[in-house]
Amino acid sequence: MKFIKKLLLSVFILIIMCPIILILLFFVAYLLDDKDYCLDTGICKENLQLNTEYGRIIISEENCKKYNWKWDSKKRYCNVN
Repeated sequence: MKFIKKLLLSVFILIIMCPIILILLFFVAYLLDDKDYCLDTGICKENLQLNTEYGRIIISEENCKKYNWKWDSKKRYCNVN
């Protein structure tokens, strides 16, 4: 009886928990990747929130033009360099 309980618990963990954990890790990595890429290259996606020399801003077309950065309308990103 103990063996069956352990087996069922193991199956539960493998089938249910592992995919959930992997999906969460993917989303965390995806969100962090945008900010890291922005900080490394200066090319920032729209709606990304950053601390800049002007204070905390959200990347948008209006803010990009406001601070005299280069806005790409097709790709929806701002080059803050």
